[in-house]
Amino acid sequence: MSEPVAARPVAAQAVTEPAAGGNDSLARWRRHIDQLDAELLRLLNQRAAIACEIAAVKVASGLPAYDPARETQVLAKIAAQNHGPLEATSVIAIFESIIHETRRLGTKKMQQLSEK
Repeated sequence: MSEPVAARPVAAQAVTEPAAGGNDSLARWRRHIDQLDAELLRLLNQRAAIACEIAAVKVASGLPAYDPARETQVLAKIAAQNHGPLEATSVIAIFESIIHETRRLGTKKMQQLSEK
């Protein structure tokens, strides 16, 4: 089993925000959003890879794929960390979707490992 993947610094921290105004302001903001989207995608895939590693641990330990207490804990922590502008309900909905897809991938991995 591989070691947990170390998180890289968030690229958004290194990206300077475009200055407001000017003819190319919209294009600069869109490039900024594109950079953030690429970073979000990288982080989501990193999260999914870690979920596959967790699936292997769960198979080896005889644990179920779904842990409702852990999901509740994750959502509560995320909601508490949110300082907007997204509303807590929006953030929770986004993370519920992320958790759902990650669990789906982890369950698939667990099934594959169980068949071996």
